[in-house]
Amino acid sequence: MFDIINLILLIIVIFILIMLRSVLGRRTGLEKPVVIDFDEHKSKAAGKTHEGDVSSPQEINEDEKNISSFLGELKYLEKSLNGFSLEYFKEGAIKAYEMILIGHSEEDHKTLNSLLGKELYEDFKASIDARNEAAQKLEYSIIKVSELQIDDIKIEKNIASITCSINAETSSTISELKDDEKSTKRNSAKTKEVWTFSKNLKSKDPNWKVIAIRRLN
Repeated sequence: MFDIINLILLIIVIFILIMLRSVLGRRTGLEKPVVIDFDEHKSKAAGKTHEGDVSSPQEINEDEKNISSFLGELKYLEKSLNGFSLEYFKEGAIKAYEMILIGHSEEDHKTLNSLLGKELYEDFKASIDARNEAAQKLEYSIIKVSELQIDDIKIEKNIASITCSINAETSSTISELKDDEKSTKRNSAKTKEVWTFSKNLKSKDPNWKVIAIRRLN
């Protein structure tokens, strides 16, 4: 009788632990860690979605012919950075794109400073300051990357840079308060931009930082 009671109690404890794990272990997809570590492999697939995500990457097209011209640089990066892979870099680049846009809208200077080069961070900061002076608030409802393609990879004096073409769809609203009256402007756009990520291969900072952004449309 004693053994049966212990067995039942053990089953109940295991069941409770499983339920707690299923609840506490969930991620909404909106968590914003300061560091995107491109050097640590993740088991999650690029297309996996989470309930509550601001966006989920669609198909990521890769120009095999273009990538083949950077095999030497890719092998060097794989040798220099523990766990580096092009697939994981692209996953991280998409996540960085989302985090930077959200960081800009939410005035999250800590995240922006961790993901942007110094000059580009100052540009984003100036944009936030101008928005505050105009008493405006920016909010995104959709941030969806439809395609990310590697355009160029360079390594010079332990500084690696990877340039990507990013096609994305965004939907946002800008709220403004004037004379105690609130006005809201909605904007939906399909953007084509070129983002350049840079990393010092000797630095202990795991982040690749965006040092240049160029709008194509």
